[in-house]
Amino acid sequence: MLLRTSWIFKPIPIESERYIEVKARAHLGDVELTYNEWIAARRLGDKYWLYIVANVRENPTLYVIQNPAENLKPVEHREIKYLIPIEEWKNKGEKVEF
Repeated sequence: MLLRTSWIFKPIPIESERYIEVKARAHLGDVELTYNEWIAARRLGDKYWLYIVANVRENPTLYVIQNPAENLKPVEHREIKYLIPIEEWKNKGEKVEF
């Protein structure tokens, strides 16, 4: 496996199978996993790794966390979305020519 740091590739030895989710931040800050990513982390356990690259723009630093579902305590937040079918918006919307 190769990790790109400032256009220099450095090998990272991997001893076993890994499923890796990579998150990058311009600075330091919270990292968000999607629902599906969190379910995968729970399902894959020790085979799932979270790689967080912080300070990407100025001084990239890599943090590697094995089994984040077991080793981290995330704050759950849910985003509710509403799907508006095409028939709804097309039939009830006012068409504007421009």
